[in-house]
Amino acid sequence: MDADPMPFAEHSLATPDNPAGHSERARHIQQLLRRRDLRLRFPAELESEFRAHHDDAALRIFRASLTWLALLYLAMAISALTILSGSHDGAWPIIFAGFALIMLVAWALASTRLMRGRYQRTVTTLAALMMVLATINPMLEPDPAFRTLLHIGTVFVVVVVYLGLSLRLPYALLAGWGGGLPPLLLATLFGVSQDWTLVIPTYAGASLLCMVLCFRDERQRRRMFLQGELLREDQRRIETLARELSRQALVDGLTGLANRRQFDQALKREWFRAQREQQPLALVFADIDYFKPYNDLLGHQEGDDCLRVMAGIFRSQARRATDLAARYGGEEFVLLLPGVDMAGAQQRAEQLAEAVRLCQLPHPRSGCGPVVTLSIGVAVMTPQADDTSAEELVRRADAAMYRAKAEGRNRVVQADQDPIAGA
Repeated sequence: MDADPMPFAEHSLATPDNPAGHSERARHIQQLLRRRDLRLRFPAELESEFRAHHDDAALRIFRASLTWLALLYLAMAISALTILSGSHDGAWPIIFAGFALIMLVAWALASTRLMRGRYQRTVTTLAALMMVLATINPMLEPDPAFRTLLHIGTVFVVVVVYLGLSLRLPYALLAGWGGGLPPLLLATLFGVSQDWTLVIPTYAGASLLCMVLCFRDERQRRRMFLQGELLREDQRRIETLARELSRQALVDGLTGLANRRQFDQALKREWFRAQREQQPLALVFADIDYFKPYNDLLGHQEGDDCLRVMAGIFRSQARRATDLAARYGGEEFVLLLPGVDMAGAQQRAEQLAEAVRLCQLPHPRSGCGPVVTLSIGVAVMTPQADDTSAEELVRRADAAMYRAKAEGRNRVVQADQDPIAGA
């Protein structure tokens, strides 16, 4: 049966239509688990994943089972030699040598690229050869008692083929019937005597029983695979949600900038790096001039839009991976600039102030102009070995910003230095 296409969507978060946040893939797997039909086939993408997963596990089991198969072969050979007494005609030693040769070939192939890439086909070929030998062996045995023992040995081979090699059902059928029926049909065609009273209950009976067990085991393996995939999907969904929650915990919901918590973490990290490398650390601290009157007159929606515009300008000034633009709180924004000296920080602050003025956002109640403007404080420190806190940098930048406000707003002021006009 051809596999249906199953395009899977990316992992999704919870939505009103999908409260659990399951991905399309997870929902499809759940549908497959609820299915009660007898098909041993998944849609194309999932089928490919199952086969790769199954064959990897089968190869590990096969390598571990080779020793046990060799011991089983040795036990059967010893049993045959023990039962026989004196000279005995028959071709069974050659057949047993054939089994030994097949196991040696399997042992040699177990760690090769051929076995890793084509496990089912390679093992099916070896299993079919085993079935050929197992069905021929009793035909060549003249002793009725020993022939019965060889027929019983055929049952062991059938069990190994269907249940011991982790072959998927189609390959197990190909090896079991494709290896066993042709010798029986050819022998019948050429008039070779067959003891059907033994062939039917041993080879045919064991094959039918093992077919059912193989089918049941593959269905169970497929269900276990789906359950494992569903667990992995849930784990990926949980990790995605955790990342999203972590991101939301560090991002300001209105502006999309880093929030106060993320700023505090970055400040601490960059402070210790600057202390270790003896590099300057600059902080630009800005406040929107007369923002409360702006909000009161134009409304909170216009106020929020104004904050978003400011956020975009600050974001554009965070040019390097180490720069951080953040909303400090309310109408206050900060720009953290590792490795930037006072001249560089002053230039960046002037660019911020100019970019805001160029936006030309009307401010009917501003006391320092017809448009929205910023009051900005700039502080730069190179932490020394005995400096244990970054709060001093924030304090200096904040104090400089308040000096800018006190001296007329719409300007940039350096910490502990004379104000610089921003207009």
